Amino acid sequence: MHLTNIALVLEGGGMRGMFSAGVFEAFLLKELTFPYITAVSAGACNILSYMSRQPLRTRKIIENYVTDKRYFSLRNWLKEGSIFGFDFIFEDLPKKLLPFDFATYYQYPGILQVGATDLRTGKAAWFGKEAIGRSFTPVRASSSMPFLAPVVHMGGRDLLDGALVAPIPYEKALQAGYDKLVVVLTRNAGYRKKKSVPKLLLKTVYHEYPKLWDIMQRRPALYNEQLGAVEEMERQGKAVIIRPQIPLEIDKLDIKPDKLLALHDHGIGCGLEVCEKILRLAKE
Repeated sequence: MHLTNIALVLEGGGMRGMFSAGVFEAFLLKELTFPYITAVSAGACNILSYMSRQPLRTRKIIENYVTDKRYFSLRNWLKEGSIFGFDFIFEDLPKKLLPFDFATYYQYPGILQVGATDLRTGKAAWFGKEAIGRSFTPVRASSSMPFLAPVVHMGGRDLLDGALVAPIPYEKALQAGYDKLVVVLTRNAGYRKKKSVPKLLLKTVYHEYPKLWDIMQRRPALYNEQLGAVEEMERQGKAVIIRPQIPLEIDKLDIKPDKLLALHDHGIGCGLEVCEKILRLAKE
């Protein structure tokens, strides 16, 4: 069923995004599609296989490649400045090892907006479905966490993780005219972000990007503000929030396959449980 009046909003979370990937499997099983999707970081990565209608593709990546040093390793960080092997993730995996169905992806009946952080302006830069091309550069930029990945240069912009300025990118959906949302989060209920990065460290590593210093200092407050906003929408009956219902046992850099697969499958269950609720929201 194509939900013409509901936008899908996706936060990141690194490897916690395996929960979201599981939720997307539930959407595939129920044949739910959305007219508008806003995504950042891991949310942007994991939504792609849903849009290309390739069931369990993300799960297969975890099963077969998450412990591969080409996927994630200190060696990657020392050689390329990125702890995740983005060349392997965005070149070898989709084009050789687990081919990505580009044709079906581009036929998806909805708009995708992937957010990255423009380090010069301090604002979000948004990229549509077509901008993904065959290189996935906008998704790479959106997923490039500070200190753990290099700055991505695209179209004259210097870009990093989209979650820095749009951690839960619901405002992009509202601006597009959607007042009903399905929001997929990767933290348990009650979570609030507390820690910020020391400014001295930011000035040392990112001395040419002063906007980033302020962004990182404001990040906990911004995340908590956006989380509070979507929770209020849920209380008002304007949003369905899907998030882990069991205590999380992994962090954003955890690569333990058993835990990741369990979280993925938990996401499937959580997604299936709320599908009827989503359909009711669509009819209201």
